[in-house]
Amino acid sequence: MRHVKYVIVAALSLITTGVLLGQPFPAHERMRIQCDIARYRGGDDENTHVEVAYAFPERSISYKADSAGWSGAVDVTMKIYLKDSLVAADRWLVPHAIADTALLHRDMNLVGLYTVQLTEGEYLFRVIGRDRYDPGRRDSLSLKVPIHRISTTKPVLSDVELASSIRQGSKGGIFYKNTLDVVPNVGGLYTEEQKLYYYSEAYNLLIPGDTSEYYLRTNVYDAVGKEIISRERPKKRVSESSVIVDQLPVKSLRTGTYTLLLSLLDSARTPLSSNGRKFFVYNQTLGIDSSLLASSTSLPMPEYMSMDESELDREFDWARYSAMDDEKNQFAKLGKAKNVSTPAEAKAVVDAKRKFMSDFWRHREPGLREEYLSRVAYSNANFHVLSRDGFRTDRGRVTIMYGMPDDIERHPNETETRPYEIWNYNNIQGGVIFVFVLRNAAGDYELVHSTHRNELHDENWDREGITR
Repeated sequence: MRHVKYVIVAALSLITTGVLLGQPFPAHERMRIQCDIARYRGGDDENTHVEVAYAFPERSISYKADSAGWSGAVDVTMKIYLKDSLVAADRWLVPHAIADTALLHRDMNLVGLYTVQLTEGEYLFRVIGRDRYDPGRRDSLSLKVPIHRISTTKPVLSDVELASSIRQGSKGGIFYKNTLDVVPNVGGLYTEEQKLYYYSEAYNLLIPGDTSEYYLRTNVYDAVGKEIISRERPKKRVSESSVIVDQLPVKSLRTGTYTLLLSLLDSARTPLSSNGRKFFVYNQTLGIDSSLLASSTSLPMPEYMSMDESELDREFDWARYSAMDDEKNQFAKLGKAKNVSTPAEAKAVVDAKRKFMSDFWRHREPGLREEYLSRVAYSNANFHVLSRDGFRTDRGRVTIMYGMPDDIERHPNETETRPYEIWNYNNIQGGVIFVFVLRNAAGDYELVHSTHRNELHDENWDREGITR
């Protein structure tokens, strides 16, 4: 499997710190790794081009004196899993040399890039970083990433990549793509002196019979969904794909969390595709917007502002395993836009569902929505049976509710029993199992037993209903 790894030093700010010159220089910060992942169209219809940008603080590395000054390195291991299979693994050194330890600055990062072509599926990326001269100092990060085939029949946007700089590049350069050098801003933190650069790609723009202009809209929302920036510009349909590059000044933004939303619209301003990315601003001059601290969260989350009713209904259907009975009843009472009399009433129904879904996730743990939907995507990709969506199956439900098992015992071809699987979870209720049996070759694996206190329990599962 082809991949590329690069490294460069990227400065976010320059805050000089004093050091003891001429002495072995230990790490000043704990080892921390950050990763961002962007997905683009691959070399063929079966593959997606995946870029994993990673960063380490240069002050988190131990340095040794040498003839050129001081040198250190991070020993990086990358492993990529699909289901239980290891599909890619690599290990390399990220070196860093400085002339003087006085040149080590806070908030300067070693930034690298790892690229790989992957087919459709739910992948687990595991990245481990170790200090070359102090291997006991390390950090690791695991990311679940759904990879879907990029549509070839309708206009669609790639992921949005945040960058610290974008400029004309030379082919073969470290971060070169589509004539540009795109240096990732891993973690998406910007200070007031910086500009936010972003990069995306649009595909399938030459729709047969449609030569009209399309529009590119850029929105920035604050932490409570208030629109801060809105831009729109027309684009000609001159090629099948297009590179989207732009920049935003952040000096007028107060310290806080923001969402950048990029949208493609047709000539009637109907959304065709959208994608977004969170970013963070530290503005020492303007400080924190006090209205964010006291503001109500009555506005819809940016994720829902471009969703139509069918998309909102589908997401709540996915969220059924997290919803309480009263929440299910409340959502049902919102009704359907098609059943009301006027466009204004229909809009009110959709707006109410956008607010409901926003409140639904705000009342839960931060980050749960992203984790939950990634489990739904995995279940739909791996447990789909005939016309039944994967999230509706027993294995899909267990995956969504409890996550990926620590171990799976598979018994697909036992002589005297039907195919079955035993899923082990080591960190739930002191350790639990789920047993699934394929009773019908044309059907799906059904849950027949679990030691989880809230699940189906049948101690005789191995003697009843499993023998052939």
